[in-house]
Amino acid sequence: MWFNQKIKPEEIKSRNTKLLRSNGIDVIEHLPYLDSPSFRDPEQIAKRMMVHLAIFQLYLEAPNQIIKKWIEDNELSDYLTSDEKRYLQSNYQDLPEQDQIDIYWYVEAIWTFAWIGGLHNKLTFNTGVEDSLASMTPKIEKNESAESFIKKFKLRGRLEIFEMLDKFYRAHWFARANDLTGKESDKIDLDIIMERRKALEYTCYNEYEWDSISLDT
Repeated sequence: MWFNQKIKPEEIKSRNTKLLRSNGIDVIEHLPYLDSPSFRDPEQIAKRMMVHLAIFQLYLEAPNQIIKKWIEDNELSDYLTSDEKRYLQSNYQDLPEQDQIDIYWYVEAIWTFAWIGGLHNKLTFNTGVEDSLASMTPKIEKNESAESFIKKFKLRGRLEIFEMLDKFYRAHWFARANDLTGKESDKIDLDIIMERRKALEYTCYNEYEWDSISLDT
């Protein structure tokens, strides 16, 4: 595709390594560059974002039946992973603790997809989701349709998205290395980085399904 010709992963790696180091995130030189991307189309990304939005409502104590009906009414059922189908079979409070934690972290992917769609410009390695997110998405509690949101959803520049993924990949290495050695840095938050990187990986590589994305560093 034409946009892949403008994306040079090796050059992006070199540029981001220097940039991150200058900002106190000391990544190693021999961390490899990423594979050339094969972007998903905006509709697929928007639908994945809407599924995330729906599942996150379980954490907010929305009734399962309302969430299921909203997903069905908006023709999103085919986008549910096996885990997500299982989440909808039980009340949030009855799910295993790890499932509850996983659902809680869905909000970070929603925030990242919103950045990918150009709805905000505040995707960081260490700061949480802002309250403004609620104004960017359909209100499920009011049964607002996802159709208009999905149709309007457009990607910001593909080079910019890929560069951001590369930054998160390298920052993830730094965050994980710090975690393993007991070091601390206010520049990064490992959990935030992991969840946001996953949404970027999903966007940049259409061969990955959501539940099979590797977050190796």
